[in-house]
Amino acid sequence: MIIVTENALNFIRHSAESGAIEEELGLRVAIKEASDGGYDYGIGFDEKREKDLEFKFDGVTVLINEELQEYLEDATLDYVELEDGQMSLIVLNPNDPTYEPPKRKKKH
Repeated sequence: MIIVTENALNFIRHSAESGAIEEELGLRVAIKEASDGGYDYGIGFDEKREKDLEFKFDGVTVLINEELQEYLEDATLDYVELEDGQMSLIVLNPNDPTYEPPKRKKKH
């Protein structure tokens, strides 16, 4: 099952409220293969479809097509600050062939 961090949940809730997203919509996480053999992710609000798995996280619904479940097993959806200072919703996925765990900042 996918993991969703508290930072991501807060961002998703805020996005849904500020964008007036209908309550029945969930946050879809989708994958397609990238040109380098890794995964590209699509993340956005969507209606539940027939072959979707639905996961509830503290009031937030995450939708994943059942065919993608094994590709997202043990993946983490997080909301982080990137190197350029921008905040972004990202997927940390150990199943992605090109995945590298994030480097921790060294403490001085």
